[in-house]
Amino acid sequence: MTLTDRYVATTLRRIPGDKRDDIDRELRGSIADAVDARVESGADPVDAETEVLTELGDPDRLAAEYLERPLYLIGPGLYLDWRRLLSVLLWIAPIPGVVVLVVDLLDGASSGEAVASGIWTAAVVALQIAFWTTLVFAVLERNGSRRGDLTGEWTVERLPETDTNRRVSLGDTVWTIAFLVVGLALVFLQRNFSAYSDADGSSIPILDPDLWSFWLPALIAVLVLSAVFEVVKYAVGHWTVTLAVVNTVLNLLFTIPLVWLASVDRLFQPDYFEAAFGDTGDSMRVANTIVIVVAIGVAVWEIGEGWWKVLRSR
Repeated sequence: MTLTDRYVATTLRRIPGDKRDDIDRELRGSIADAVDARVESGADPVDAETEVLTELGDPDRLAAEYLERPLYLIGPGLYLDWRRLLSVLLWIAPIPGVVVLVVDLLDGASSGEAVASGIWTAAVVALQIAFWTTLVFAVLERNGSRRGDLTGEWTVERLPETDTNRRVSLGDTVWTIAFLVVGLALVFLQRNFSAYSDADGSSIPILDPDLWSFWLPALIAVLVLSAVFEVVKYAVGHWTVTLAVVNTVLNLLFTIPLVWLASVDRLFQPDYFEAAFGDTGDSMRVANTIVIVVAIGVAVWEIGEGWWKVLRSR
């Protein structure tokens, strides 16, 4: 096997099968022409082949050029949006840490343990924010996405001052993700920290512990996907029909199970209301009603706002 054969084979290993034959012929032809030109100028054939392949460079880089794939994680088209969003989202990380610190202190932990637990929680949240934000932008980069690509090249008509309803603002994105992060933190914290305890001294959770077998993990997964959706929406830069559909699906996936659980009295832990209000009837009924009304109201607002902004942008 010649150097050319090895070089071509290395290049083609990263090329999809349906494109290999054409690139194989094209690459071999260009190598052969370049080698022949050097030989005609008096160069040794072996040396000429080596020099040509050296000038072509790393075959993996050449394969990426053939496929027009970027060799960077996040390129200039999305880098500024990624940096702005990540730098602001990282300010959310201390919030769960502070919550854990306060809860630990109220639970009787030493100040050192509480501080260490708070710092660890904040660090984990920051790592998760950085990872998922970067992952979303990297996927968008690999798919060739650029902010505003769906509406073509940038023109003065797309200046943000013309209509703020057509843009996805950084502030809205950050506050939404912050709300989701705090909500997730409270869901986990209520499991082990509560204002009331049973006869054994164990904390009484607000939510029914049986929900952890399926419903709470499923709802948590929807909330995580919603946070990822907010990053994608900001990266795209404006509402589209696809984003409105995804927003509708995510809201329904969260709202329908939540409303159903509340309507059949499976959302809350009865012992918590017994300890807090001395009964499990009227107080739970009121709490379930509030959850149903608020959940439906928020879903209608979120879904309607998304489709309204799509219509405005058109």
